[in-house]
Amino acid sequence: MVRNGKTLFFIKKGVFFLRVFLTKSEHNAIILRMAKDERKQMIVRIKPDMLEKLTRLAEKEYRSVNGEIEYLVAQAVCGGENGASYDEEFFESAAAFIWDGADRELLPMRATDPVRLSDLKKYEEEKLVVVNNTRAFLRGLPAQNVLLYGDRGTGKSSTVHALVNEFRGDGLRLIEVKKKDIITLPRLMNAIALAGDNIKFIIFIDDLTFVEGQDNYGELKAVLEGSALHLGNVLIYATTNRRHLIKENASDRMNDMHESDLRQEQMSLSDRFGIVVTYINPDKKEFFEILKAVLADRGIELPDDMLALEAERFCLEKGGRSPRGAQQLAGIIEAKMKL
Repeated sequence: MVRNGKTLFFIKKGVFFLRVFLTKSEHNAIILRMAKDERKQMIVRIKPDMLEKLTRLAEKEYRSVNGEIEYLVAQAVCGGENGASYDEEFFESAAAFIWDGADRELLPMRATDPVRLSDLKKYEEEKLVVVNNTRAFLRGLPAQNVLLYGDRGTGKSSTVHALVNEFRGDGLRLIEVKKKDIITLPRLMNAIALAGDNIKFIIFIDDLTFVEGQDNYGELKAVLEGSALHLGNVLIYATTNRRHLIKENASDRMNDMHESDLRQEQMSLSDRFGIVVTYINPDKKEFFEILKAVLADRGIELPDDMLALEAERFCLEKGGRSPRGAQQLAGIIEAKMKL
């Protein structure tokens, strides 16, 4: 049994028990509706790994463990001291939202990418994996967090944006989180805890990479593995063009033990995504087929030899081939024809 300030820990059958002595604070009157200056005792059973996470959170926020528990309860019950909670009605206002980690606020996106899955040419097998996982999620079936890995411009982000356009009517909502705000993921999870089971969320992190030494990927790992902050109506979809999500600093290459630890950390984070879908740039023939399909959608048809010449010239100037490049070239061709 260990007493730490106003917090008492003891172990029973391998499980930590936490006795919290709550004192009056700015928000506990709202949370617990206590009378002024009244003291209450609560018994909370906490597993060792969860205690470690609570301790890390408390250290980052410069709070005691007891204070961090009070704060998290406040966030879950009424939005916390500086944040807000959002109900189902709020999420009817838009299909996609941006999480402002600094202000602990969700902002509706009024102008979103209108892309549909049918607009994304090629990559049918890759799209099907993501779509089927999303459908399972919406139906309450087992579904996985998804990592979309591959070359730039292959449609990874567009695939995720297209999902919300296809399935908004089924209750799907997208929340974009910037890399700098990953450390606030637990706050976001608390903020949407009152949304209800009818709304399903994809938390979307675009271009996900970390530099070794950054500690904010620990928050992502905690949410991915399903911590106490995990919600059954939330999945995380992320895109990256790096096979290893954690980049090693050249100055940090020290010895074999260090490299082994880094590889373990890289694998530990990537493995928490149940599905990894790979997008690879098209070859010359595939690029031509994508370009023709995009032009057909725009009602444009050109002789193959003329189009092939335009495509090759464009790719040489761009230094590569990608579906994004095909869309760009199709736009250039359409503009020229309509001028």
